[in-house]
Amino acid sequence: MNISVVIPVHNESGNISSLEKEIRTCFGAIGIAWECIWVDDASTDNTWQEIHNLLKPNRGIKLQKNCGQTIATMVGIESSHYEYIVTLDGDCQNDPSDVIEMVNLIKRNPEKNLIQGYRSERKDSYFSRKVVSKIANTLIRKISGHRVIDLGCSIRLFKKDLITGLILTGEMHRLFTLYLLDNGAKIIQLSVNHRPRNKGQSKYGLGRIFKLFMDILLYKTSKKIFINPLYTFAKLSLFGFIFSFLLFITAIVLRVLNIKQYLDGSLISTSLIIFSTSSIFIGLGLIGEIQVRNVSQSRTSNQYTISSTYN
Repeated sequence: MNISVVIPVHNESGNISSLEKEIRTCFGAIGIAWECIWVDDASTDNTWQEIHNLLKPNRGIKLQKNCGQTIATMVGIESSHYEYIVTLDGDCQNDPSDVIEMVNLIKRNPEKNLIQGYRSERKDSYFSRKVVSKIANTLIRKISGHRVIDLGCSIRLFKKDLITGLILTGEMHRLFTLYLLDNGAKIIQLSVNHRPRNKGQSKYGLGRIFKLFMDILLYKTSKKIFINPLYTFAKLSLFGFIFSFLLFITAIVLRVLNIKQYLDGSLISTSLIIFSTSSIFIGLGLIGEIQVRNVSQSRTSNQYTISSTYN
């Protein structure tokens, strides 16, 4: 069992050295082959210089522009060499020693391929993070049907083949585990240590609450519609065709029976409008199907530019 650790970082120069030492100690205790891939998401401080000070098996990738945590994570995963991936945040709030128990769980449960951490004792502000996170996790569990305790916890261990076919962009890292589960992951959830941030500045703000709800909407939409867009829009068209036909028949019946004649024209016009709109849905389904097929042939590589690498 070999592991690639992927850590996206942005302006975390004060945490790089200490976090690397903890990671090295952790894998020294486990005694397995490992590498650590630090993806510098266009930091403006000395983060890249700190990464350059690290010895092998650490590697560094610097992005030319800030692309966000999702793209940075996917860049690290795509460049990894080993069959298992560990993701960590670069703020030192995740405890690398928890990886030891994650590895043991995978070894004891070979049928599982995802170990997801959850923060039972979170060291963050009460309202802006704890309360909001609890509400968001409850909502997401109801919407997704997946009983994930803490989607915001970044420490996880999973088989690399679980990302096959996944195209994650924007800020979809918040729901990363849901996409793995939809892709066939078999999960074990593990209570992990969570530590206060001592260095650097948090990237979290109340503005991310709105983004989270947009991520949930995107997740639900992509799950329900864009897997088979042609079939989805065809169903909408079928309902529209049936409804427009019933309206048309109603108008004819009213005319034949000489009942409420003033409705005849409006009913027929409405049925024609609904029929036309339903025909448009068929076209949208065809366009969506073509777009999905085109996107599925591409990866995240056209969304970022690597300015330099290390090791």
